[in-house]
Amino acid sequence: MARTTKVLGFSVPPEVADAFEAMARREQRTKSELFREMFRLYQRYRTRQDQSDDAWIMQAIGEGQAAPLSEEELLSESEALATYGAQQAQALGYEDLDHEDIERLIHDYRREQRA
Repeated sequence: MARTTKVLGFSVPPEVADAFEAMARREQRTKSELFREMFRLYQRYRTRQDQSDDAWIMQAIGEGQAAPLSEEELLSESEALATYGAQQAQALGYEDLDHEDIERLIHDYRREQRA
């Protein structure tokens, strides 16, 4: 008969393992039950987080469609963002970045935030 579960192996610091085991004992659950519940909750959290990101994006799109910027306003906004970005890069010690470097840094940061 085929197994209906799969054993996972991973490492955590001893204090995390101790706290996890203590929590399972307090709740009178197995470590497997506790892990499955934690994972389900994390999945729900990520789904809601992704949905709220989507909602924010759709709201921004709606606002832009309702009151589009003029060409002058768009150029002014672009310059302000470029100035802000340059100030932040300088404050963080990044100098002489080209467009590809900036794109890479943005994508790396966003990937880290999603992980």
